[in-house]
Amino acid sequence: MPNAKTLLAGRLAGSAMELRDFRYLWAGQAVSAVGDQLFNVAVSLRVIESGGDAGDVGLVIGARMLATVLFVLIGGVWADRVPRRRAMMLADGFRLAAITVVVLGAFDTATLSLAVMTFLVGSGEAFFRPAYGGLVPSLVPEDRLLSANVWRGGMESAAAVVGPALGGVLVATVGTRVAFAANAATFAISLLCVLAVTEPPMRRQTSRSSMVREIREGLAAVRRVRWTAAILTMTAIQTMLVVAPHMVLLPVITQERFAGPSAYGLVIAMFSLSGFIGTIVVGRIRLKHPGTSAMVFNALFTLVPLVLLTPFSLWWVVAGYMIAGFAMMPFNTLLHTALQRQFPPSLLGRISSVDWLCSLALLPLGLAVIGPLADAVGRTTVLVVAAVVQLGAALLVLAVPGVRDFHQEEHEEQPVLGDVEV
Repeated sequence: MPNAKTLLAGRLAGSAMELRDFRYLWAGQAVSAVGDQLFNVAVSLRVIESGGDAGDVGLVIGARMLATVLFVLIGGVWADRVPRRRAMMLADGFRLAAITVVVLGAFDTATLSLAVMTFLVGSGEAFFRPAYGGLVPSLVPEDRLLSANVWRGGMESAAAVVGPALGGVLVATVGTRVAFAANAATFAISLLCVLAVTEPPMRRQTSRSSMVREIREGLAAVRRVRWTAAILTMTAIQTMLVVAPHMVLLPVITQERFAGPSAYGLVIAMFSLSGFIGTIVVGRIRLKHPGTSAMVFNALFTLVPLVLLTPFSLWWVVAGYMIAGFAMMPFNTLLHTALQRQFPPSLLGRISSVDWLCSLALLPLGLAVIGPLADAVGRTTVLVVAAVVQLGAALLVLAVPGVRDFHQEEHEEQPVLGDVEV
């Protein structure tokens, strides 16, 4: 039997879409991903309609992110304790209920009320994502995991283009309440699709330890696999020092240099579209050393701070973002596949939660400090530091054992006591 390294380096053995359960899971997530993007537009515009300003928009959007950061590690433990399909259905039902309250007008849509609603949505997301990350490898054979993650990445990139456009059209034509109703419908569809999935039984612990201990077990598993610890640490640092400056400064620079929102929307749309293309491409080529290839893809995101440093023209900025988008989605796809192959099924919920936490935890801090920092030391300094961090971190982690192939042969697994199939 080929090992994980060989499988990851090879081409797709077959499409995950040939598998009934994965098709249902993917279809539900495709609709839900569009709904997530639509939600961001609808809630932001609703805050503005209610008389809020940019700070209020940040508060409402930030509440969702805060909830995810607070609860995602707990969500990872829960995903390893109960059937993941059940955890996903409960999370979808919870988010559906939270948004339905707004649609029915059960409370007003002032900023504080909307922040509470987005906090609840983010809490549901914190439980859904780890369960999803753990469920996919149980539905898809190991030699088709890359295919599954290619379909996932392509769907998320496409949703990033379609969702905001749909949200803008709905808000402009029928209003924010109908847009929220459409978002609620996407959660209902996701729930029905998950209901149609048959989850294979998995061995789980019958003698449970404390929640804190199980969280620590997940974190310890990441630390033991050196390439995983290095990559997730790199991701956290890049999120704070590179992604946050991009999120803060791109709308400002496009407003100043290229007359506003339409230019900003074009850059983001082309970034997402090129990410869709990059995801499809990476699933069709042979990568001898997938980790090395992933680090090259990661390093190409350096173009984002560089083109913001030199916004010669709108198309110059668009080109830089397209190359970065084409590269970053393959990086994510290869990383998700490698994590699913490296760790045992009993840990995958917690591993997914740590991965998600590293992608989000330092972002609020970055978003909070980048604006004042740019005012204090200048945008140029902030963007130069971002470029150095992105490129330097991608090169440095290549020295860590296991990164080159995204695989570590010897892995100490957690002891499992009192196993039972559920």
